[in-house]
Amino acid sequence: MAPNPETNMDTFKAPSHNPWLWCRKNPLGSLFLISIIGTFVYFYWITPIFGNFREQSVIEWMWAICGKKEYDYGHGRFVPFVILFLIFRSRKKILTSDLSSQWWGLAFLLLGILFYIVSVRTIQARIAAGSIPFIIYGFIVFVWGQKTAKHFIFPLALLYFAIPLPGLIQATNGLQIIATKIAYHISTIFGADVVAGGTEIQSANGSWEALKIAEGCSGVRSLIALVFIASIYGHLTQNRVWKLGVLIISSVPMAILANSLRVTTIVLIAEFWDAEFASQTYHNFSGFIFFPLGLLGLMLVGFLINAGWKKKNVTVTTHVVNKEGSKNNTNSQ
Repeated sequence: MAPNPETNMDTFKAPSHNPWLWCRKNPLGSLFLISIIGTFVYFYWITPIFGNFREQSVIEWMWAICGKKEYDYGHGRFVPFVILFLIFRSRKKILTSDLSSQWWGLAFLLLGILFYIVSVRTIQARIAAGSIPFIIYGFIVFVWGQKTAKHFIFPLALLYFAIPLPGLIQATNGLQIIATKIAYHISTIFGADVVAGGTEIQSANGSWEALKIAEGCSGVRSLIALVFIASIYGHLTQNRVWKLGVLIISSVPMAILANSLRVTTIVLIAEFWDAEFASQTYHNFSGFIFFPLGLLGLMLVGFLINAGWKKKNVTVTTHVVNKEGSKNNTNSQ
């Protein structure tokens, strides 16, 4: 009896598609997978190495530091959920990818392990946190291949938005000065009689107390959050890498401009209406008004790079001349 071709095809597809089927067909590989995951959880989630009293693991340190006010990284606690959502969104592509173990994935895996060792020796939790994408990506390449691992590249890269930058305080000071200067110039255009000095704006006639552009008004929180959102928005809506790059780059001036306009409205309300209301009540909720402006700006940029710059369709009309007909007309004349 001839073999059933459909059965043979399914038999060959099962080991090469769908990681779940791979785990069922490879018990030793599944055991290796579980041991690696267990080792990762032990060193990154259970073992306390970092913190002021060496009481925090890598993941505990990341969760704790994202909650500190001085870093303005509150969005970092949402990053893991966004990563899981993007991976879940690509589950069909992941489950239908061709599986083929590639040894060069060990290079990324070993590099991530090296970063972790360096972080333990230097007590630098940021290095340990930054090694996580290398370890996960390298492991997936080694076990299931690059075609499966490519769907994890962008979600894993988002993890760096949950690692506060070491030079954030210096950047905050620079953004304070920029916001102060822009708010001063725009306020004077609208007729406000104000004086700016350093990171303070005050009334020229002393009718209200000086408004200090503090760290919370620097806009660094909205800046990082808007770049984070721009990255996700570009990944979900754009089909070219350069379009994603344009969205990410444009989010920086948009965040700075939106925050400067926010500070400007605070100064104008203090000058022409109620200084106490401007510095307290309005100051506290104005961020919810101007941050959406940055989101609208991102949507506008996304529209321009897709629909705004399309090439116009050119209609070409061709005339076919019947040579034989033209010759007959000539002879008849």
